[in-house]
Amino acid sequence: MTRTHAGILAAGAVAAALAVATPASAQIYSLGTGKQGFFTYSAGAAIAKVAADGGLNLRVKPFGGTSAYVPGVNAGEQQFGLANELETHYAVTGTVIYKGKEQPHLRVVAVLTPLYSEFLVAKDSPIKSIADLKGKRIPSGYASQRVLQVLTTGTLANGGLSMKDVQGVPVPNVVGGANEFLQGNTDAFMFAVGAGKVAEVNAKKPVRVLPIDHSKAAMERMRKYIPVAYATILKPGKGRAGIDEPTWVYAYDYLVLVNDKVADDAVYKLTKLLHDHQKELAANFGALSGFDPKRMNKDMGPVKFHPGAIKYYKEIGEWPPKSGS
Repeated sequence: MTRTHAGILAAGAVAAALAVATPASAQIYSLGTGKQGFFTYSAGAAIAKVAADGGLNLRVKPFGGTSAYVPGVNAGEQQFGLANELETHYAVTGTVIYKGKEQPHLRVVAVLTPLYSEFLVAKDSPIKSIADLKGKRIPSGYASQRVLQVLTTGTLANGGLSMKDVQGVPVPNVVGGANEFLQGNTDAFMFAVGAGKVAEVNAKKPVRVLPIDHSKAAMERMRKYIPVAYATILKPGKGRAGIDEPTWVYAYDYLVLVNDKVADDAVYKLTKLLHDHQKELAANFGALSGFDPKRMNKDMGPVKFHPGAIKYYKEIGEWPPKSGS
């Protein structure tokens, strides 16, 4: 072994020892999110502020989409990240959009909030239902946010349609889809209700959320692609551009993820901060008004919680988790 090589190994050992010994409050952790305008960017910024106020250094690290940063959380390149339950299940099990690329080091900190990823159209559009999208132009592909193609296919199925019934316009992510809509290149676009980009689009070109068909048969068609989806009524409210009247939408849960090697005390601290600061989270980002401290964990089968989070849930009598949504 050369002296240089030995020095490198020694330095690595010292760095590792310091990382283990350094208190969670003194370390800087990264939180993978989408870029500005994405739901995850705003949610991540809200979480980072609550964390900072509580003495945990958590910094948002934006990417083009979940497909770009979820593998990074698994690899430990980012310690934390935000992703929906469906994509997390695919990642952990190595199926569908992660086929053959299992991500075994992903763990969950908390269920963050229900997310409403819906199709939006111009407010004065004659398109009134998902079924009315037949023959219309919609975003497709989502190279850096591949789970969106699954959501698109499932939402179309709710209206009795498939991708063969529409004209797909390739986009890299939801922001790209919204931009194509603004430019007049699509007739609809998919985005999370409450996201900053939807408000931006609405200011330039008023939009309306297309209601889903909440019948049993239609929801069964949707769940072939989005098994975690459930139907609910969304009412008008602050930050809900496109919801001008009570509207049937579908929802699924968004999660705070963490690499399994992150220290238990850091995950415990973040879990507690989230639980204790619901009002602050909602004040920082209105779309997090759906965050429920009494619903931070649930049984998700192969998707497991981090030991640090479990420790906190046990302390407050919220473990083991309840089944389902």
